[in-house]
Amino acid sequence: MLESRSLLAQFFKFTSATIASLLVFSLYSIIDGLFVARGIGEYAMSAVNLAVPFINLLFSVAVLFAVGTSTIIAIYLGQGKHENANSLFSQNLALLLAIGLVITAIVLLFPQQFAALLGAKDVTLPYATKYLQGLAPFTVCFMVSYNLEILVKTDGYPQIAIITVVTGCITNCVLDYLMIFVWQWGTWGAAFATGLSQLLTCIIYLIHFTGSKTTFHPVRFRMDWNIYRRLIPIGVSDGVTELCNGLMIFLFNRTILRCIGQDGLVSYTIIAYVNTLIINIMLGVSQGAQPLISYQYGKGNKKNNISLLRYGLITAACVAVVGFSLFYLFAPQLVHAFLGNENPALNAYSVNAFHRYSLCYLLVGFNIMIGGFMTAVERPKPAIAISIGRGLLVQSCCLLILAAIFGGDSIWFAPVISEAICLVFALIFLGSNHKKKD
Repeated sequence: MLESRSLLAQFFKFTSATIASLLVFSLYSIIDGLFVARGIGEYAMSAVNLAVPFINLLFSVAVLFAVGTSTIIAIYLGQGKHENANSLFSQNLALLLAIGLVITAIVLLFPQQFAALLGAKDVTLPYATKYLQGLAPFTVCFMVSYNLEILVKTDGYPQIAIITVVTGCITNCVLDYLMIFVWQWGTWGAAFATGLSQLLTCIIYLIHFTGSKTTFHPVRFRMDWNIYRRLIPIGVSDGVTELCNGLMIFLFNRTILRCIGQDGLVSYTIIAYVNTLIINIMLGVSQGAQPLISYQYGKGNKKNNISLLRYGLITAACVAVVGFSLFYLFAPQLVHAFLGNENPALNAYSVNAFHRYSLCYLLVGFNIMIGGFMTAVERPKPAIAISIGRGLLVQSCCLLILAAIFGGDSIWFAPVISEAICLVFALIFLGSNHKKKD
């Protein structure tokens, strides 16, 4: 199936499908935020944002195993090893199920302590606790759904990912409205609605992988722990990207509460929703290209790999310019959609903070694409360095230094500074990789 079109056509088919599915996927959290803000209140919306790092933890586990599994399966398919691909796919699902059940048990046993650990207190603590209690039963669904969303594209059916994610998003919208506005189940209802939509997407993906058209499918297998010495380093880069997004939300929440206050957290909650959207679009370019790059890598076709990298960087540049321009210009309308007209001062502050933060959107896509390329050609060390650097280490240092020296309002510049620093190192890694191949 990967040979049926030109390389550029394959790239656009896979990346457009991945961008579309991740774009819709990111709407889950945005929809929750909008419904919660308008149906319960802005502090309940802040409480939902405090729980976002938990969701990022689930997605990071799913991505870690999905990208590693996807890359190795694509290489297996390029080498004609179909039985190995089936066994690895089945083992991947079994391990995710076990991990998900453990996380569910921990959160349900200690929901209030978990909410407090995420930073909830006073007015936000009961909201965050209820939200976590609504999410916890669906932990397995979150991980399996996101995992299979990546693998179904490796199977050569990116259109199924779009259809499934759109179906889940529509279901989430309907259930959010019913549970928040009609039945008034509060933040627990918002979480439960999202969980049910994830369950539905899991069912759709599993129907596909148990059908007759799939390239790889569930089989009886014997656990091979040795494969994870190869799989985990490959998936760590993208998994860390997702995890670091959650950790940075956690650090921003803590710093904002200390330096600015509760209203600053409301502003950052809106920014975090948009930031998730932008990151997911850029990840869509990277993850969409990865199966193609890995397939060509498995065949030993270096020329096609370079072409795919070029396509990815050009696409990232276009998305960066368009995305930054749109969000910068329409920031007032975006903030108003969440906050309404009740607090003009908070609206104005939120717009100003968003304008500063959004500068990082001009650079982030290049770092993600280069890191994704390194992952796809089994260069995990530079990929991990880029992901951890831009997603956590450099950005957290910039955040804490700016807050300590210049005060709370300067923290909105931390992302663009960290992305610029990491881009320099990403380009050095990329140049070193090409010299090594030559």
